[in-house]
Amino acid sequence: MIASIALCVVLGLLLLGAAAIRRGRNSSSAQGRSTLSGANRRALETVALGLRAVAAGRPQGGRPLPDIHVVVHSGQRLTVRLAEADRHAPAPWTADVSGKEWSVDTAKLRRGGKGGDGPTHPYSLTVTLGLHRGERMLVDLSRLSGPIALTGDDNDVLLLAQALISELVSGPVGTLATVVLVGSAATPSVTDGLGARSARLHTAATRGEALAVGKNTSSPGQGGGASALQTLHMGRDRGAANARTHARRLFVVTAAQYRDERWGDTPLRGTDALLVLGYIPALEWNLQAQPDGSLLTGRLGVPVDTHAAHLN
Repeated sequence: MIASIALCVVLGLLLLGAAAIRRGRNSSSAQGRSTLSGANRRALETVALGLRAVAAGRPQGGRPLPDIHVVVHSGQRLTVRLAEADRHAPAPWTADVSGKEWSVDTAKLRRGGKGGDGPTHPYSLTVTLGLHRGERMLVDLSRLSGPIALTGDDNDVLLLAQALISELVSGPVGTLATVVLVGSAATPSVTDGLGARSARLHTAATRGEALAVGKNTSSPGQGGGASALQTLHMGRDRGAANARTHARRLFVVTAAQYRDERWGDTPLRGTDALLVLGYIPALEWNLQAQPDGSLLTGRLGVPVDTHAAHLN
């Protein structure tokens, strides 16, 4: 009898210990998602330098800014893939023979740049979707022409959303990025995994309150006229999307709130993006987190074998 009691006590202690270990691992994982590692920050600083070089070089040559489809960081090279061919890459970028890709040596960028400091650039909603064969794959969410559904297992969706939001509000690329968590997307289940608060992160109870965030914001040291702040519908005006004075706003809503508040009918600026947590039928853009840690990007066509929630 005594031996049986002793065995039960020992088993109970073992179970408590295992639970404590799991809690510790979960806590460490959450902390890792909310804080950029040194390697991740260094890669993102390089991306920021490259995008600033694009923004600074093109207007000097009298040409409009290119529409960047995807950014690829492979360690020694940074590459941007363009929506339309353009052979006039500004220094230090070089265009390939097709004009669809520009690339630059990352060491050259770091030698000539200033890390996370420097002028703003209009690609501030560029964020890491994940890795493909070891290369970092990033897209500018504001370049997509409608709401973006983030789907998959509920926990996977939550972790991936936290990773994307954390990078935008604390990383060096999002100098003009503002993220607005709306309604049920602003609950502790989302916000507790984001780590330290940032001036780039806002919460709002309703659609109207969310749309008022950053409505009259322009980048420091630059004038923002009324035309630059013109309200645009989801069919993006590419010229306005390149306006340098705009804050880039990412609104994050749950699928239920998207339906209830009719976010699909909401006029957004050409520099805004809308991320929906959950499945909405017939949305053009869908990012689906897979159980193996990969990400299906649908029409976007960006291959990702390890999505952003698994990078820290």
